[in-house]
Amino acid sequence: MESQESDICNAEEMDMLLSKLWLFPLFKTVDWSSVSVPLMNPTGELPARNEWQGEYFFDAKVDLTGVHKKHYVVSSKLNKLYVDMDKVVPFQIHWDGTPGLYVRALMMFTLADHMKNPVKRCITHKDKDNPMNTHYEHSEHVLATGNDNAEYNMDQQSKRYSVKVPLHLQQGCNYALVNYKFMCKTSCTGGLNRSPTDVIFTLEDAGGTVYGRQIIAVKICSCPKRDKEKDEANMAEPSGGKRKMKVKKEEKKLEPAMKKIKQEFNPNENGPVTFMVTCTNHEIAEMAKNHLRRWDEIKSVEWGAPGVPGVPAPPLLHITDDVAVLPQPYL
Repeated sequence: MESQESDICNAEEMDMLLSKLWLFPLFKTVDWSSVSVPLMNPTGELPARNEWQGEYFFDAKVDLTGVHKKHYVVSSKLNKLYVDMDKVVPFQIHWDGTPGLYVRALMMFTLADHMKNPVKRCITHKDKDNPMNTHYEHSEHVLATGNDNAEYNMDQQSKRYSVKVPLHLQQGCNYALVNYKFMCKTSCTGGLNRSPTDVIFTLEDAGGTVYGRQIIAVKICSCPKRDKEKDEANMAEPSGGKRKMKVKKEEKKLEPAMKKIKQEFNPNENGPVTFMVTCTNHEIAEMAKNHLRRWDEIKSVEWGAPGVPGVPAPPLLHITDDVAVLPQPYL
């Protein structure tokens, strides 16, 4: 009986497949329930950035109830926190209350070109002699917390800095309150370098398994309210790729006019009268002085001409660069 070639594989491939059949029984002896797939590290080179409530309904948001919003504000339009440096910002950490869980906060650059770089403090603010570090030992960490049980971590491979806080619900409250502070500014050279950043909150167990994730953008600045309004205004502008430039309307050129001066004379005063005329520019000043000189010439001739008795013909005006001195006006 002649053998027929398989439609699936040729004779050579069939021989190779048959030679590997001895491996099949080995797969049956493996306990696949004990095999675990490695999970993505929340502090690794590129942490996940998708928001995810998970099975414990995790959420993290800034607490805005009953606080004076001078040092920090939140833009709901941009999902962004604007905060002054070294000021406390309370966060509400929501979950279903399952015990034994932690919240980790990690800062990460937003732009793709900088994502792999760890976020750390600038040289000035991490200096041990800086007053900010008097009671703060974690000099490289931008993100700090006042929780006494917090764990400050640095991933040895990615060099990313994070802070981990255990979660506990108080009686009658459905969230835990965690206070954070930001110990460097977005504008600091050698630190954040004006690059936009996010804070990634992850809900974890003691082993580091992630059960939820929330993200909020943050800008650390001196004037949170001003920067928030500016960013929201820029977002509201029509984006055709470029921002519209404000063009000033061409102002009509008006002929410069001399300033009118009201001069009051005392009829009982016999001496000369001095007053100052303020002109808009040098050209107008020269023009005014020329007019006064012509007037002086005309009146000197007129008053000193025959038929005008008792009036001498000396110069009537004495003009300087700043002051014109007039005699008592004639009638």
